[in-house]
Amino acid sequence: GGGDDHPYGSRAEGGEGLALQMWDAYRRLGDESAFAREWLPANTEGGGLEQIAMEAIGPDGLAPGEAFHRAFSELLSLGCISPSLILQDSQSDQGFWPFSAQARAARHAEEAVEGREWHMLLGDLDVESDGEREDRDAFAYKYFKWQGHMVRYAEGGNEQGPAVLFVHGFGASADQWHKCIKELGSTHKVYAIDLLGFGHSAKPIVTYSQYLWEDVVRDFALEVVSRPLYLSGNSIGGYTAMSAASQLKGFCRGLILCNSAGRIVDAETFAAEERERGGTVKATLRREGAPAKESPPQWALNWAGRAIIAGLRPNVESFCKKVYPNSPEQVTPRLVDSIVRDSKDPGGFSILAAGFKLPPQATKNELLREFGGKLLVTQGVNDPLGGGVSKKRFALYNQVHPEEDVKLVSIEAGHCPQCEAYEEVSNAIRTFTAEVEGMVPA
Repeated sequence: GGGDDHPYGSRAEGGEGLALQMWDAYRRLGDESAFAREWLPANTEGGGLEQIAMEAIGPDGLAPGEAFHRAFSELLSLGCISPSLILQDSQSDQGFWPFSAQARAARHAEEAVEGREWHMLLGDLDVESDGEREDRDAFAYKYFKWQGHMVRYAEGGNEQGPAVLFVHGFGASADQWHKCIKELGSTHKVYAIDLLGFGHSAKPIVTYSQYLWEDVVRDFALEVVSRPLYLSGNSIGGYTAMSAASQLKGFCRGLILCNSAGRIVDAETFAAEERERGGTVKATLRREGAPAKESPPQWALNWAGRAIIAGLRPNVESFCKKVYPNSPEQVTPRLVDSIVRDSKDPGGFSILAAGFKLPPQATKNELLREFGGKLLVTQGVNDPLGGGVSKKRFALYNQVHPEEDVKLVSIEAGHCPQCEAYEEVSNAIRTFTAEVEGMVPA
């Protein structure tokens, strides 16, 4: 996967000769920033926002190990360079001066290759054990490669029905949608994706951003689903779905939001902000680039990421029950165990560190206007997150999107209505897609 707009640092041309040349340079320079300056220029000419965001971060702002992941993941995936060669050379380069920059770069290369092998084994295990799930008849877990990284997804349902792609929230996975997949399977072709860095997908040490996840979802829709579809997301997955829909335009038949993350403002505030900025957030990024952003040292970010995850693991169940206020019994061992397991994968901590370097975020107003299609909002109105303004945000959708294109469904649930009230959410999706497809009168 990957489309034409490759993220910062990927090498679309590939080839064994290039791979070995790059690996020699990585070892010779012995400094990841120096290697990134020489070999990983940001390609901003195509207007890709991931490229622009990474240009602002620059070679010196990359996470330890990120230069290797961005340079070699696709080449390793294509077989252009041997992981055994990298491991052998990396172990040799750590021998004499273990605290040197060269040794650190070699150690990061070794950890990256081992992390890739871990996720490949995890993928094999998933495929082998998939028949043991209680809901195995409803869907199967599969993998596709995006920029050389393993990305897991669920696929099931009726081949003749409308296609729906579900995108999970922060810390969750495709499995969070398993009840909706089962509910809709008789009438819809259903997919759910593990975003890069979450679930059973690979967790490379890279600077994660909304634009990276947007590209993953866009490419999955075009390459795997490969037909017009409906995008649905919860929390950060809702914002990601909205962002991808703004790129896909008419290929996205409709957008379904379940307590989406992201900022939404009234029409007057949005217009005033655009005037002051001189255009949209995306247009400003393309025109002026992303602003420089001060962030703590990377070692501190990595330490904080590991500490936060370690602190959260014992409290996953209690936290989930707080955000599932109406039906805490839906916080099942399956949900808790999957969140805890996924957090232990190699690289799992890096996603928290990346949060300090996020580029400017477009409002929902901007993304919905760019999308311009049909919208269903299934909102858990008792959401305790976001300062308790869930009901106020819910009411704004009618104001910021053409009223004839919006359908609002209020649900007595918290932050994840697709889990607490999956039957209501599924029924709303079924009705919405039928109306858009012209099967029933609106």
